[in-house]
Amino acid sequence: MSSHDFNFHDEIVKVEAELVDVVERKVTAAGTAATLVAIVVSLLGLYVFHGDVPDWVIAAVGSIVTGGLTFAAGYIAKHTPRVIPVPPAPTGDSGPAPAAG
Repeated sequence: MSSHDFNFHDEIVKVEAELVDVVERKVTAAGTAATLVAIVVSLLGLYVFHGDVPDWVIAAVGSIVTGGLTFAAGYIAKHTPRVIPVPPAPTGDSGPAPAAG
């Protein structure tokens, strides 16, 4: 293997190292909204229904409210800016010469 060979594994490791601490703002907002809905449902069951939450309430909150609030939080949150790397300039080598014919 020469020094010019591309090592895909090393490139993946480099990219993963750069992305370890990066979480999209939209993902954070949606995850937080879903977590808060779960907490509210727990409190609703404890204080409003005294531990016996009807199935229709669980279904409504679990699907409609959680889905709606998660979507809204993700939609409202700002995008995480991304840095797009500039591709390297061409070296002038256009590959093999065309066949004469």
